[in-house]
Amino acid sequence: ERAADNYMMLDFEGGATVLLPHRLDQHHDGDETEEGGSSSGWVTSLDWTPGRIRYQVDRKVMGGTKLKGLRTLELSEVQGADA
Repeated sequence: ERAADNYMMLDFEGGATVLLPHRLDQHHDGDETEEGGSSSGWVTSLDWTPGRIRYQVDRKVMGGTKLKGLRTLELSEVQGADA
């Protein structure tokens, strides 16, 4: 829930949606934050359905002082009706 407050979703014309953090907590390196949550990292996601195929790209980065480190970059491609 704490992390959800740090994200914003933008819907664009043409069937694209972007989910991105508008605030990054860079002060925690451990598994626990001051609020008792996890500082496991952040995600920026692009979801785009230009036709019959839906594409999703997720860029996951590490949390804390390792924020600039890329954890994973994932591309998903599914039929738009199945999404």
